[in-house]
Amino acid sequence: MLRMLLRRLLLIPLRLVLRPRVSGVGNLPKSGPFIIAANHLSFFDSIFIALLVPRHLYFVGKQGWLEMPGLKGRLQGLFFRSVGMISVDGTSGSATMAGLETSLRITREGHGVGVHIEGTRSPDGRLYKGNTGTAWIAMRSGAPVVPCGLTGTERVHPAGAKRLYVSRFDVRFGAPMTFPEHAGREADRRARREVTNRITQEISALTGQEYVDVYAATVKSRAAAEAAIPVPVSPRESQG
Repeated sequence: MLRMLLRRLLLIPLRLVLRPRVSGVGNLPKSGPFIIAANHLSFFDSIFIALLVPRHLYFVGKQGWLEMPGLKGRLQGLFFRSVGMISVDGTSGSATMAGLETSLRITREGHGVGVHIEGTRSPDGRLYKGNTGTAWIAMRSGAPVVPCGLTGTERVHPAGAKRLYVSRFDVRFGAPMTFPEHAGREADRRARREVTNRITQEISALTGQEYVDVYAATVKSRAAAEAAIPVPVSPRESQG
């Protein structure tokens, strides 16, 4: 009941104020399990998708979102728990696997699971290499994957912003994808990569984003490392 109440309370201002353009809702299965695989531009992407999908959706998110300090952090954790966020700790392979197993269980119970296939927000608006966890769930469960393309959500909440801005954005759902030829091959790394690339290509077709064959997390790590390296100063410059 809390989920239904939150959905109704938040959906009204979302539609009236931000006025998102949503297309392809008919591609979402009316019953049975499904997986939404989306790109990632804004912190609020998963919330927007969860509110705009007619059926309840469990979204995969970082465990850190549930552990933020202070009153704001506690309220944020309460919200994400109430909407059924699947917490994934990416610090170890076993923890990540636990998150995937939870997602698999939810699909086997006939529900929908949402995943940002890049694993983190795009650092520059381009579409980055997809993580293969989505493919693992799809191949293991047989649930259809509905590609989802978001555009414009970064204007609603730019990286580092402390508030939302009024700006329209687009959410496009593509045709469901199934991979019967790869059923039972979730342990095959090449098969997982092939399925992941096919899903990512469909997302790119929905968004028009330039594709980069590198993980977004890798790009962010490199940028952070470069920012931490002190810039050499010549003796003349140090003397003013």
